[in-house]
Amino acid sequence: MIEVDGVSYAYRTGEADAVPALRELDLQIEPGQLVAIIGHNGSGKSTLVKLLTAVLYPTEGGIRVDGVPVDREHQWEVRRKVSVVFQDPDDQLVMNRVEDDVAFGPENLGLPRQEISERVASSLEELGLTEIKDRLVEDLSAGQKQRVAIAGALAMRPRFLILDEPTSLLPVPVALRLISTVRELHRRENMGVLHVTHSMSEAVLFDRVVVLEAGRKILDGTPAEVFRHVERLREVGLDVPLAASLAHRLRARGIPLSGDVLDAADLRRAVSAATGARAPSEHPG
Repeated sequence: MIEVDGVSYAYRTGEADAVPALRELDLQIEPGQLVAIIGHNGSGKSTLVKLLTAVLYPTEGGIRVDGVPVDREHQWEVRRKVSVVFQDPDDQLVMNRVEDDVAFGPENLGLPRQEISERVASSLEELGLTEIKDRLVEDLSAGQKQRVAIAGALAMRPRFLILDEPTSLLPVPVALRLISTVRELHRRENMGVLHVTHSMSEAVLFDRVVVLEAGRKILDGTPAEVFRHVERLREVGLDVPLAASLAHRLRARGIPLSGDVLDAADLRRAVSAATGARAPSEHPG
């Protein structure tokens, strides 16, 4: 379990000046959970990622990963448990060949050669990269590079995988395939997954959504629970899924839509129930 207890963090800009990035944040993430973390720029998402991976350490409060405190003394133990994939894969792909890059993390853990080989082969297979394991990284597409980065993180055998906006540079179809791959890995490996994203259409694919604003947690729940708060989300500069937005507008006009609306299918069902019409999918032929 990841336990974030009363954590604050401030960036120092001088001897006396400090810029707060997180403020008294409490958060618990169970093993095996799929969690999307959303918030606009400056909400504290990137700082939280750095704290969870022992790149930074709390100014106040504490973080524990499976009981291990996130501090300088335990940073390598924490990094064995928590792996991260960044927005731009070029920021973390360090070797020339695909197979060598996937092996880089396990090699730094000082694992036996046989175990490294087994982990690399397994991770390449999981991400569908076995056939291109000898390719040069520089020759890969953006989507392939991102899969190599995930394979490298997976080879570390983490308890938790953090995706720090890994789809923002990808075309939508490629991004959705990547999310589908991560969900399948989660199912097979029972990893906790934290997906930091600006995409509401991606956030609804996760089991839980956490909303940060000015370093504080303001909403936390299932996608249906969080995206009910249309006005609150808009107040902090966030959008909601299109179907949820349309449902909100229809309700404001007096149409009594029931249930939670997150996608087009939900909206069709809700409108059909409210108007007594049959949903398009129910028509014969």
